[in-house]
This record gives sequence, C-alpha cells and structure tokens, in this order.
Amino acid sequence: MFTYIYDWIKNLVFYLILMTMLMQIIPDSDYKKYIRFFTGLVLILLLARPVLGVFQLEGEFENLYHSMEYRQNVKEMERAREQFESAEEGYFEWQQDMASESSEGRENADEK
Repeated sequence: MFTYIYDWIKNLVFYLILMTMLMQIIPDSDYKKYIRFFTGLVLILLLARPVLGVFQLEGEFENLYHSMEYRQNVKEMERAREQFESAEEGYFEWQQDMASESSEGRENADEK
C-alpha cells in the first residue's frame, strides 16, 4: 500500500517538474494556454487515479475508451467502404462509356 502511494507521489512530482520545465522553455505564445489546459487535464487524471483504483473503476474507463475507439473505427471503415463503392460505380460507368465510345467509333469508321 505504501509503495503504491510512494509511486503515485513520485509520478506526480516527476510530472509537475517536467511540466514546469516545459512551460519555462516555451516562449510566450498563443499555444501556451492550450498546453496549460492539456497539462491540467493530465494532472486531473493523475490525481484521480488512486480514487479510481479504490472504487475499481480503472477497468471501466478502459473498457469505455476501447468501445468508443471501436465504434470510431467501425464508422471510418463504413465511410471507406462507401467511398470505395462510389469509386467502383464511377469506374464501371467510365468503362461503359469507353466501350460505347469505341463501338460508336467503329460504326463511324465502318460507315466511311
């Protein structure tokens, strides 16, 4: 138990030192507020980790993340399938147009 708390505090201190160094290195810019926001979110997650561990919710959040990631991958695959099907239809139409043009060209050549 004490090793868990010690490791947690060690991770927090390392993260805070790393973020302080990063904020000192970055020049004053518009991006600094976004970096501060993102690092704050990560800090909240680091602080909430022991609480989630006590209530055994870490696995639930991981499952939720993976299910959302899975749904996003499925949507991307469906979008890619639709694009492929539309490209395939366009190719078949182009192929038919080329075939009809070549047959018209043959008929015109035969007439001459």
